[in-house]
Amino acid sequence: MYLSDCRIQALSFLCFRSTVSSNLFQNTRYYFDVDIAVVHPFVANPSNEFVSVKAYNYDQDPQFFQAFIAAAPKNKIVKKSLDIMLGMLKGTHAARGLSLLGTQSMQDAWAEVAEEDSAYASHGKNNKVYLLSEENLHDDGNGFDKLPVQENDGMPLFSEGTCDFFVSDQEEGSVYFYSRIVGTTFCGKLLLPKVERVIA
Repeated sequence: MYLSDCRIQALSFLCFRSTVSSNLFQNTRYYFDVDIAVVHPFVANPSNEFVSVKAYNYDQDPQFFQAFIAAAPKNKIVKKSLDIMLGMLKGTHAARGLSLLGTQSMQDAWAEVAEEDSAYASHGKNNKVYLLSEENLHDDGNGFDKLPVQENDGMPLFSEGTCDFFVSDQEEGSVYFYSRIVGTTFCGKLLLPKVERVIA
């Protein structure tokens, strides 16, 4: 995916997210962030038109963890998410929960499409919509207690953060990704306040 327009516009994150969604809408694509660690390759079922991940604590704050998305071309959920993103930026679509542009807009889009077309309402391996789940190794009763924690390897100022979050298929018990690799922000890299350089 070539993001030259974003580099020229210098809109970084917002431009990047909208470009990803735009590319997903135009073409059949798999998208995943470069800071996830693959445990087991995920291959979508031919019946799946949209695949994403329910973010951790989804029941309390429905958001999609957009580190992984797969979509058929001209996907109506992806298209609606672009419209919702624009509405959130203009202030015509209400922000909620974490108020994160991409994670909310994609989830809201699925909810709206599912209301309009019942074929998108249910989700599972053999349905049009397939939703994986983000979980935490330290939560009781999730059945993944044998999955190893990611090692620090002596990184200074280590912060566990999201290192032990992972993406799974709750139906099959398969683990596909760790949400972050060690050394990235929120996993191993301690968030320190930015210090402006002063030129004397």
